[in-house]
Amino acid sequence: MIVDAGKLNRRITIQQRVQTKDADGGIVDAWSDFAENIWSNVIYLDSVERKATNAGGIKLEAKTRFIIRYLSGITNTMRVSFNSQYYNIRHVNDFDDKHAYMIISCDLGGADGR
Repeated sequence: MIVDAGKLNRRITIQQRVQTKDADGGIVDAWSDFAENIWSNVIYLDSVERKATNAGGIKLEAKTRFIIRYLSGITNTMRVSFNSQYYNIRHVNDFDDKHAYMIISCDLGGADGR
Protein backbone atom coordinates (compact mmCIF):
# COMPACT_ATOMS: atom_id res chain seq x y z
CA MET A 1 0.00 0.00 0.00
CA ILE A 2 1.34 3.37 -0.99
CA VAL A 3 -0.38 6.34 0.58
CA ASP A 4 0.08 9.84 -0.79
CA ALA A 5 1.43 11.85 2.14
CA GLY A 6 -0.98 14.65 1.21
CA LYS A 7 -3.91 12.37 2.08
CA LEU A 8 -2.69 12.03 5.68
CA ASN A 9 -4.30 15.39 6.38
CA ARG A 10 -6.26 14.95 9.63
CA ARG A 11 -4.88 14.80 13.17
CA ILE A 12 -6.10 12.03 15.48
CA THR A 13 -5.26 10.88 18.99
CA ILE A 14 -5.10 7.24 20.10
CA GLN A 15 -6.21 6.71 23.69
CA GLN A 16 -5.87 3.76 26.05
CA ARG A 17 -7.86 2.82 29.12
CA VAL A 18 -6.09 3.21 32.45
CA GLN A 19 -7.23 2.58 35.98
CA THR A 20 -6.87 5.35 38.52
CA LYS A 21 -8.05 5.97 42.06
CA ASP A 22 -10.91 8.31 42.79
CA ALA A 23 -11.14 10.66 45.79
CA ASP A 24 -12.47 7.83 47.96
CA GLY A 25 -9.65 5.45 46.99
CA GLY A 26 -11.79 3.35 44.65
CA ILE A 27 -10.58 2.16 41.26
CA VAL A 28 -12.12 3.89 38.22
CA ASP A 29 -11.51 3.58 34.50
CA ALA A 30 -10.20 6.64 32.68
CA TRP A 31 -8.64 7.38 29.28
CA SER A 32 -5.05 8.44 28.71
CA ASP A 33 -3.41 9.56 25.47
CA PHE A 34 -1.27 6.79 23.95
CA ALA A 35 -0.24 8.86 20.90
CA GLU A 36 -1.25 12.42 20.05
CA ASN A 37 -1.41 14.44 16.83
CA ILE A 38 -1.02 11.49 14.45
CA TRP A 39 -1.47 12.36 10.79
CA SER A 40 -4.27 10.26 9.33
CA ASN A 41 -6.45 9.71 6.31
CA VAL A 42 -10.08 9.44 7.47
CA ILE A 43 -12.49 7.33 5.43
CA TYR A 44 -16.17 7.32 6.39
CA LEU A 45 -17.58 3.95 5.31
CA ASP A 46 -21.24 3.59 6.24
CA SER A 47 -23.78 4.07 8.97
CA VAL A 48 -26.85 2.11 9.97
CA GLU A 49 -29.64 2.81 12.42
CA ARG A 50 -30.62 -0.25 14.45
CA LYS A 51 -33.20 -0.95 17.10
CA ALA A 52 -31.45 -0.55 20.44
CA THR A 53 -33.71 -2.80 22.54
CA ASN A 54 -37.05 -4.56 22.28
CA ALA A 55 -38.48 -1.71 24.35
CA GLY A 56 -37.52 0.78 21.66
CA GLY A 57 -34.85 3.30 20.88
CA ILE A 58 -32.48 3.68 17.98
CA LYS A 59 -28.74 3.00 17.97
CA LEU A 60 -26.50 4.48 15.28
CA GLU A 61 -23.62 2.33 14.07
CA ALA A 62 -21.16 4.33 11.96
CA LYS A 63 -18.00 2.73 10.57
CA THR A 64 -14.85 4.71 9.91
CA ARG A 65 -11.36 3.75 8.80
CA PHE A 66 -8.21 5.65 9.77
CA ILE A 67 -4.99 5.12 7.80
CA ILE A 68 -1.80 6.16 9.59
CA ARG A 69 1.91 5.53 9.36
CA TYR A 70 2.91 2.42 11.31
CA LEU A 71 2.86 2.83 15.07
CA SER A 72 3.66 -0.10 17.34
CA GLY A 73 1.40 -0.97 20.26
CA ILE A 74 -2.07 -0.02 19.00
CA THR A 75 -4.71 -2.61 19.97
CA ASN A 76 -8.46 -3.06 19.72
CA THR A 77 -8.85 -2.14 23.41
CA MET A 78 -8.04 1.49 22.54
CA ARG A 79 -10.04 4.25 20.92
CA VAL A 80 -9.48 7.06 18.42
CA SER A 81 -10.34 10.64 19.29
CA PHE A 82 -11.14 12.76 16.22
CA ASN A 83 -13.20 15.93 15.82
CA SER A 84 -14.51 15.75 19.41
CA GLN A 85 -15.85 12.22 18.87
CA TYR A 86 -14.61 8.85 20.07
CA TYR A 87 -14.30 5.77 17.85
CA ASN A 88 -13.97 2.20 19.18
CA ILE A 89 -11.05 0.44 17.54
CA ARG A 90 -12.34 -2.87 16.19
CA HIS A 91 -9.40 -4.04 14.09
CA VAL A 92 -5.79 -2.97 13.52
CA ASN A 93 -4.13 -4.05 10.27
CA ASP A 94 -0.39 -3.64 9.66
CA PHE A 95 -0.89 -3.51 5.90
CA ASP A 96 1.12 -6.31 4.21
CA ASP A 97 3.10 -6.69 7.48
CA LYS A 98 5.56 -4.12 6.16
CA HIS A 99 5.43 -1.73 9.15
CA ALA A 100 4.79 1.18 6.81
CA TYR A 101 1.08 1.94 7.17
CA MET A 102 -1.75 0.78 9.42
CA ILE A 103 -5.45 0.59 8.75
CA ILE A 104 -7.48 1.13 11.92
CA SER A 105 -11.12 0.05 11.52
CA CYS A 106 -13.49 1.68 14.00
CA ASP A 107 -17.09 2.24 14.85
CA LEU A 108 -18.64 5.28 16.42
CA GLY A 109 -20.48 4.61 19.60
CA GLY A 110 -20.00 4.37 23.33
CA ALA A 111 -16.26 4.27 22.70
CA ASP A 112 -15.47 2.37 25.84
CA GLY A 113 -12.81 0.31 24.07
CA ARG A 114 -14.58 -2.97 24.67
